[in-house]
Amino acid sequence: MRKKINTLAVLTTIFATATVVFLCLFLSFVATSKTYKTQLENSYMKSFYEMVDNVNNLEVNLSKIVATSSIDSQRELLSSVYDSCRLGVNNINVLPISISKLTEINSLLNTAGGFAYSLLQSNYQGKSISNDDYGQLNSIYSKVREVQYDLNLYMQKLSYDYSILDDIDFDNEEGSSFSAGIVDSESSGTNIPSLIYDGPFSDSALNPEVSGLSDTIYTREQIEENLHSLFTGFSIYYIGESSGKFDTYNFDVKGDIDLYVTVSKRGGFILSITAFGNGNGGVMLTSDDGVELAETFASDMGIPNMYAVWNQRVGNVMYVNLAPIVNHVIYYSDLIKVKVDLSLGLVVGWEATSYATNHTSRDFTQSVGLLDAMETLNDVLEVTERNLCIIPDKYVGEISAYEFICQWNDYTYYIYIDSNTGKEVNIMRVISTSSGDLLM
Repeated sequence: MRKKINTLAVLTTIFATATVVFLCLFLSFVATSKTYKTQLENSYMKSFYEMVDNVNNLEVNLSKIVATSSIDSQRELLSSVYDSCRLGVNNINVLPISISKLTEINSLLNTAGGFAYSLLQSNYQGKSISNDDYGQLNSIYSKVREVQYDLNLYMQKLSYDYSILDDIDFDNEEGSSFSAGIVDSESSGTNIPSLIYDGPFSDSALNPEVSGLSDTIYTREQIEENLHSLFTGFSIYYIGESSGKFDTYNFDVKGDIDLYVTVSKRGGFILSITAFGNGNGGVMLTSDDGVELAETFASDMGIPNMYAVWNQRVGNVMYVNLAPIVNHVIYYSDLIKVKVDLSLGLVVGWEATSYATNHTSRDFTQSVGLLDAMETLNDVLEVTERNLCIIPDKYVGEISAYEFICQWNDYTYYIYIDSNTGKEVNIMRVISTSSGDLLM
């Protein structure tokens, strides 16, 4: 009898142990499967976002090529086009989409990349893009626009809980929702998301040393008095000091809206203003009023000759870039970025480190005339405005350049020609978005 009981106990133990082992293996399999699915989903998402980014860059650079006649600029842009196509092909081939869609996009990217590479080889031999080549580029560009629209449109549905894997039928890729959505629309519009509202040379802190501030050291009490005159009706609270490239006093400025203000000890210069929360204003200024308010605020701070060189309205907020204009010359290196709340009638944003760092007296000469510089522009462009300006060099220092604001089709370009060499040194295109404009 004891033997039977022992046998039963052993069998029970073995069964229980096997059950536990099986359960552990099952849970391990589930966990491993879940981890693998998460990793695969993240890999697909990363490839998709990178592909969209590459196609967006491709569209911008193709449109720039049409606008430039500089061999050096063409070389740089063609290299970027080739890289965007190569990377885009790598990304699209990772995604689980149907063969027909894969062939469609791959064909476009390979065609664009191959053509850019052939033009690049000619460029290295000193040859400019011919009219026939421009025609081919325009044709490629139109198709890129269509694909770009579809990709950006589909990307809008990728909410935080969206899963590419849930939209994939691996047994029927042609019928998968993800494949169908990648390139589905017939519209040729474009919808590129915007993150910034910047104009030309918005980040131009050139000098390692600060040259734009006076040597006078201000006390905290002097600065508080100045803030009271600038922000009438506001309460000023000192909250501490900061050290670094600029030694500053820091303040909370409370009124219709709460502001955080940093002021340099040297020169008593407002370096930044940041708003917290939203005010409840009872006025509504026009865009022109907002620009005027930004210019007046700079003047009240004792900064002369500051004028708007770029402005953008987004809802009730006006973004204004101010630069010194002296003897009809724009000094872009001394830019100040201002944010105006049109409903409050107040400056609620201010970023002036470029001015504080770079501002000094300069003496530049020009050996190339304005008309001669304009002759170097591509014939397809219509020049709507021309200026002489001082701009940051791509690498170091500053250069004197002619700024040409041009139109081609529905696009606006900012093109800069060195006033001493006659060479194109920068080209930017205005990107219009649902949230505002930006320059790329």
